[in-house]
Amino acid sequence: MKKYSVQVRLLLTLVCWAILIPFCGADQPSILVGASSADINPPEGICMGGYGKNRLTTGVHDNLYAKAVVFDDGKTPVALVAVDSIGVPYADVKKIRAEASSRVKDIALPPERIIISSTHSHSTPDMSGIWGPDFKTTGRDAGYVAKLVDTAANQIVLAVKNRKPAKLMYAVTKCHGWAVNVIDPGVFDFSVTTLQCVDEQGETIATLTNFACHPTILDDPNTLASADWIGYFYKRMSKALPGEHLFLQGAIGGWVQPFNYRRTFEVAEEYGGDLAKKTLAALKEAKPLNASEIRFASKVFEIPLENAMFRKLFEAGIVPGRLTGDNGENVETEVAWFAVGSAEFATHPGETSPAFSLKTKALMKGEPRFILGLGLDQLGYIIEKEKFGKNPFEYNSLVSIGKETGPRMMEALASIIP
Repeated sequence: MKKYSVQVRLLLTLVCWAILIPFCGADQPSILVGASSADINPPEGICMGGYGKNRLTTGVHDNLYAKAVVFDDGKTPVALVAVDSIGVPYADVKKIRAEASSRVKDIALPPERIIISSTHSHSTPDMSGIWGPDFKTTGRDAGYVAKLVDTAANQIVLAVKNRKPAKLMYAVTKCHGWAVNVIDPGVFDFSVTTLQCVDEQGETIATLTNFACHPTILDDPNTLASADWIGYFYKRMSKALPGEHLFLQGAIGGWVQPFNYRRTFEVAEEYGGDLAKKTLAALKEAKPLNASEIRFASKVFEIPLENAMFRKLFEAGIVPGRLTGDNGENVETEVAWFAVGSAEFATHPGETSPAFSLKTKALMKGEPRFILGLGLDQLGYIIEKEKFGKNPFEYNSLVSIGKETGPRMMEALASIIP
């Protein structure tokens, strides 16, 4: 009996090892990744964001997208959506989150773990309302806003359904030559950071590429919807690799612009293609990412509203309101941080100076590090307090909530980044 018992135990041990080894192997994926995208092209005749007022769309040059990727470790799933938009205000971010969270049935995905990041192309519809026919009329088109909210939420649902085991790799390079900080040349983050997610067959599920530069090759005369140079980045990446390719805008305040010698689609193609070429070259030397768990934190906070023009726009309903405090003296916004294994992501709620990108990355301990400019909000320019209102930062200050925005943002980020 004793001999039989030992044999049984040995057999059970072997069976257990046979079951566990495939899940414990060094190369076995422990993160599920899913992705999905759909166009958010506008109809003709609605206001475009950026440049002059009442600039109406006359067609679509290249698709605008809402692109979603979901990371799931079985405990703390996170969704990230890159939207080809000049910016998605906090009120609309909340709508997307609520819709997506309620529609997702396969996993528990709370609204706060849904991150929306805008690419900031100036050839996309007005989402803030300030580029309407006149100063008393909003430029937001209710039908288009509803479409964007619905489409972005649905891509999260589909990304969840598309989840599969994934291996993660990352690459970091630099992009010099055509992106410049126009008014603060000495401050720049030239980093190009890419996270690549591949399935068990080695096929790309999604890439996430983070770089900082305004998509403003095309200027005021253009009335065709376009992702600008980012659209050509998408095309070049899609030609080389399968899967979804998300562009994550970085810290573009200060004035991080493409060097323009001609404002044409040909130049947009040149610059977008150059970034894709550098990204793809870096991915050939990609490093494996240890991704066994996801961590997440976020913080809602308030900023003193010092800008009288913004106050009037909020109070008149031109811009979606979010005034808080007893007398509406503050603006509510949010920052988030999350980590997929050693990869860390942090949001900035507007067009931040590259100095804030470098400061935020200094708070992080893992690699690689992503800064999501215009993440969760569209608060205008966020520049260093000591530069506020001074030459040559007058314009940046004019379209800012106030000089306390940067310090409050960094204080909130420091409180959630472990």
